[in-house]
Amino acid sequence: MNFIVTDTYQFWWPVTVRMPDPEKAGAIIEQKFEALFEAMSDTKAKEMDAAFAGLETDEDRKVHEHDVIREVFKNWRGVIAEDGKDQVFTPDVLERCINHSWFRVGVYEAYAKAMRAEETGEGPTVKN
Repeated sequence: MNFIVTDTYQFWWPVTVRMPDPEKAGAIIEQKFEALFEAMSDTKAKEMDAAFAGLETDEDRKVHEHDVIREVFKNWRGVIAEDGKDQVFTPDVLERCINHSWFRVGVYEAYAKAMRAEETGEGPTVKN
């Protein structure tokens, strides 16, 4: 495959969320889905770091703490709603998910692996 120069690069990547098992005390379950990420340029990352460093209050920092996820996370597949149907991706639903540390950890780990071009060895987790 030839290298393609582009300003915007989006790609699907598997995400594993490890979270407490609701049925078995002390156990962990893994839930998987695929995220559509948009690669962030180094320039944009530095701008976001500088903007975050310039925030003056803890309250402001808390509001912007996970802006990286908001910036790079564009869609998902393989996410199910409580009613058993596919969960439509919206910024509001993403915010609900960001409120859970295990979701954030899974997303940050997946994005970091992708940016290091570190294959997961998992193959597709969701088929259309």
